[in-house]
Amino acid sequence: MRTVARDALPVLPIVVFVVLFALLPVAVVFVTALGNAGGWSGVTSILGSPLNQRALENSLVQGGLSAGLAVAFGYPAGVFVGRYTWPGREVVRSLLLVPFLLPSLIVVLGVEDLFGAGGWVVGSLPGLAVVGQGLPAIVAANLVFNVPLVVLLTAAGTEGASVELEETVRTLGGAPARAYWDAWGRPTWVGAAAGGFLTFLFSALSFAPPLLLCGPRCYTVEARIWSLDQILLSPNEAGVLAAAMVVIFLLPALGYLVLVRRLARPTGTRVRRPLPWSGSPVVVALAVETATVLLAVVALLGAVLARTLLPTGGGSEGSAWDLLFGPATAQRLGVTVPTTILNTFVFATAAAGIAVVLAVPAAYAVLRRPARGPTLGLVLFVPLLLSPVVLALSLATFWRPLLGGSGSVWVLVIVSQAVLALPFALQSLGLPLSSLTAAGRESAQSLGASRFAAFLDADLPRVRGGLTTAALFAFALGLGEFTATYFLVTPRFTTVPVALYGLIGARQFAAADAAAGLLLLLSVAVFLALTVGGRRVEL
Repeated sequence: MRTVARDALPVLPIVVFVVLFALLPVAVVFVTALGNAGGWSGVTSILGSPLNQRALENSLVQGGLSAGLAVAFGYPAGVFVGRYTWPGREVVRSLLLVPFLLPSLIVVLGVEDLFGAGGWVVGSLPGLAVVGQGLPAIVAANLVFNVPLVVLLTAAGTEGASVELEETVRTLGGAPARAYWDAWGRPTWVGAAAGGFLTFLFSALSFAPPLLLCGPRCYTVEARIWSLDQILLSPNEAGVLAAAMVVIFLLPALGYLVLVRRLARPTGTRVRRPLPWSGSPVVVALAVETATVLLAVVALLGAVLARTLLPTGGGSEGSAWDLLFGPATAQRLGVTVPTTILNTFVFATAAAGIAVVLAVPAAYAVLRRPARGPTLGLVLFVPLLLSPVVLALSLATFWRPLLGGSGSVWVLVIVSQAVLALPFALQSLGLPLSSLTAAGRESAQSLGASRFAAFLDADLPRVRGGLTTAALFAFALGLGEFTATYFLVTPRFTTVPVALYGLIGARQFAAADAAAGLLLLLSVAVFLALTVGGRRVEL
């Protein structure tokens, strides 16, 4: 029993952190809101409100459409990326992470730049203007984020398929279609289904796309909770709706976790095949579809960068940057743009540091006893299920008064970003650690080192790339985090994403174009740092 308790001790800091800054505040908010609702009749009255019902319907529709289309577009590309080897494959695989690292506001602006009034695409193809507003625009933004996730998860399933079983089927005379159905196809379905569940959750709980591309009639539950608390000043109704949201979306979250666990158990040797270009129209079609996905992402990012030179509403080259750093923008925001940049870097750096410091002992605990991995993953995934708005609402309600009011919001911003980054930091560090042999660790122990000291001395130095990847990935997530930060910050602690939203709301579109370009360039710089030395980031 003592040995088990000692082995579990390293995981305690990360669990305590999540409990104190996510689960406990959320539980207090939920219990308080349900208690103040006036019993079951009050709860049903809140949940039966037409606007709340509409928000739930919007979440289900937006999540369902986005998930279905993301799987349709992402599955073929995932098979191509995971099954075949070709020049530039690893670069493309890394490039697919860029949308996930992008601030949500950049994608929203990219959709508007391409398909909105005066957009680059609409100028040549007016019929596509429908994609620039309302539900189609929201789904388009969701697809930019999530199709690459489906591609990567499908590729992981493809790589985990049993090569031995496929060879057996082919040896017995099975056609390629038979080999797909009996041998290697099913793991790809698991990856695509995991991507579909994740897309559904991210899209059903999206915040910025419905807020900017449609308005209240398209609000998801997430946006409705924000509106109830921040605009309508009804925190109890927001708390009841948030509690209901967690219950409703728990099933797809569990489905995702179960499928991802299956992906983590490969069924055979990972072998990629050279491209059989000749006589294989299927492979050519897969390659074309993969190129189309990549071109769509590049086109959106290119549109955002182009607007920094040719801003919305006209203006000379560079005028958008002059406006962004000019006194009028500082007066509008209540803070200078250099200060917002400093705030963004400080918050993201601190959050990444917390995430990595907590992930190191947790990774050791999982390395010692891999059976802990799923349970710890569930604990860390819960804040993502709760959503950034609910997390921010809970932190503001529970911790802000205890920490001294609005002057402490910078602490809460860092904490919220760290909580949201933790599962990705642990995953980025845990994967390279799981591939290490125990020889170095055992040698250190034979010389008298404790188990944890042997881990620090022998294992951790061998995964420096994983440590760097975890830190950069957590930093990138903090760099672009908008939802929770927007809920929490005061003007003094404004970040670049929050400033970008403020400029859009004030219809300062040229300055907003420059702010979006600045964020995009920062995100791309982090992506390049992540890919230096062939580093791999897994989801």
